[in-house]
Amino acid sequence: MITSRTDNLLRDTRLPSPPASVETSAFGWLHQLRKNPTRLLVGGFAAAIVVGGGLLALPWSAAGQRVAFLDALFTATSAVCVTGLTVIDTGTSYSAFGQAVILMLIQLGGLGITTLSTAMFLIFGQRASLSTHDVLESSFLARPKGNLKPLLLQVFLWTIAIEAIGAALLLPAELRRLPFAQAVWNAVFHAVSAFCNAGFSLRPDNLMSARTSANVILPIAGLIIMGGLGFGVLTELTESLWTRIRGRRAHRVSLQAKTVLATTGILLLAGTLGFWVLEYGNLLRGTSVSSRFLTSFFASVTARTAGFNTIDYGQVTAATVCFTILLMAIGGAPGSTAGGIKVTTLAVLFALARARLRGSRWVTLFGRGISNMAVDKAFAVVALMTVFVATGAVLLSAVGFSHIPHQQHPGQSMGLLFEVVSALCTVGLSTGITPTLPAGGKVIVIVLMFVGRLGTLTIALAIARQVPSPGVHLAEEPIMIG
Repeated sequence: MITSRTDNLLRDTRLPSPPASVETSAFGWLHQLRKNPTRLLVGGFAAAIVVGGGLLALPWSAAGQRVAFLDALFTATSAVCVTGLTVIDTGTSYSAFGQAVILMLIQLGGLGITTLSTAMFLIFGQRASLSTHDVLESSFLARPKGNLKPLLLQVFLWTIAIEAIGAALLLPAELRRLPFAQAVWNAVFHAVSAFCNAGFSLRPDNLMSARTSANVILPIAGLIIMGGLGFGVLTELTESLWTRIRGRRAHRVSLQAKTVLATTGILLLAGTLGFWVLEYGNLLRGTSVSSRFLTSFFASVTARTAGFNTIDYGQVTAATVCFTILLMAIGGAPGSTAGGIKVTTLAVLFALARARLRGSRWVTLFGRGISNMAVDKAFAVVALMTVFVATGAVLLSAVGFSHIPHQQHPGQSMGLLFEVVSALCTVGLSTGITPTLPAGGKVIVIVLMFVGRLGTLTIALAIARQVPSPGVHLAEEPIMIG
């Protein structure tokens, strides 16, 4: 019997080309985008950024003086790309309307353009193309189930439930310092920003004044971690737990979930210990053990893609800057709101190194083999990320600090690298350089945030030709490596 998924494939490949009237109509572009989900993703994010920037530049979006368009565009890009880098203060520069626009852009960026556009197609009775169907499923699940509507429903329910619980946990702390309506708004804003790993805060000092407040730090840290795990892992864990509660035998946890959970746990522990040790004689000097733990733990959590900060990263040691850059480059899990090369990429590269050191041809994780395609993709992600980091650092140096001799500011290069990785990996942490950048530097950071949110491979696929080249295998010739 042919499966329904195969039926869809046969129908898609046998459908005749749409008539010319459709292609030339006002909605012909929409038909083409629906056929190509990668370009829909890139175009959708770009459109959301431009519209969001226009809204934030309106007079009624500003709390006082009107926000310049470039600054508004920067904020919109940071919100849609769930980064958190800002050039002006969110809480004092934007009115309630402007803050609502930023929150809407954060939620839009967290859920993803493909998710929302596919949901709209289904709501209006349109059938998503097979390619869109596959891309959307693979964005959230390592093992697609072939049913799109329940997946979308789970994503929306997860988002609403987690953000609502997070807001409820943050509300008591906000009520102690703000009137009721403002406290509710702040709690909701920070919950959405944390779960989407955006890092936007309405507090003037981000979270530095709440550095020792466990009732603020721990809920936000929990929201960041859940957002960084991804919807697929959260759904799989919930289904497994619910199955065990009902007394039934749970399905085997997937390799994807095991890898994400194990790598995330190791990185959280290593990040906490690393920050504690590196800042023991600096920012943590003279503080209590509980304060050291909260500060170190939150620094480990937020460095992997969130952007909230309880410390001034302009005052940390050079070793902490380097250590944080490594954590930012790794990021969170695939199918989540996190950026970076992703924890699974790191795990696959580690498994490859382990296999080669043992003299084994086969790459394995948790007793399961890793395909050569996955290994090649991991190398491609790291290679492209390296190229973008190097290019971004050179351009930002040339545009922002070309007139300053290196000898006068020997630590400036490390700060620029920090900002570039933070933008490209959609983290949002800053040593204080970003607000001081000239217009050209802000444009470079905007491009880095855009590329980082979509992913380097997505950008490459969007601009590449869609028809594969003929399968010709050229003659091989040896080349020296290393």
